[in-house]
Amino acid sequence: MMGLLRSIVACVGILLLAVGQACAQGVLVDKSEIRFMAKQMGVNVEGRFRKWKANVVFLPNALPNSKAEFDIDLASIDLASEDSETEIKGAPWFDTAKFPVARFTSASIKDLGGDKFEVAGRLSLKGNTRDCLVPIAIRKDAAGNRVAEGSFTLKRLDYKIGEGLWADTNTVADDVIVRIRMVLPPAT
Repeated sequence: MMGLLRSIVACVGILLLAVGQACAQGVLVDKSEIRFMAKQMGVNVEGRFRKWKANVVFLPNALPNSKAEFDIDLASIDLASEDSETEIKGAPWFDTAKFPVARFTSASIKDLGGDKFEVAGRLSLKGNTRDCLVPIAIRKDAAGNRVAEGSFTLKRLDYKIGEGLWADTNTVADDVIVRIRMVLPPAT
């Protein structure tokens, strides 16, 4: 009897693992990116994050079962300048010693038609959490991967990024445009 019970438990475990893997799609990180653009004294400053993790399940025919979660290593910022990267990791900006990770967690995904969607969620950055809407468009690339691209505007002062003298929006604009490009493997 115990042998039969163990076999059943093992079969159920393997089935659950297989179902979980079929739903978890992952992100092809080497083909994906999180970039941003801000203005400092009227000049565009662009950058990206080198390290981040994503847990994405995108089921267009079952959107309530879809989700998007991102953890962004703020110390991995790439501004093409070591001095600027060191400065932005400090307390007035990201304060990566106290707040090393920014996190986005989706609450819902809405179909807007025409392969366009709206991802509603919460963005936590530097100890502050705000609602966030991210419009995305989905297309297929030549390899059959699904490519999700979108952008949204983040108000840096809502997250206390650039405190003190840097809070002056004439020096650094409050609006930061965040661009995402996520490549998901073909749906199974």
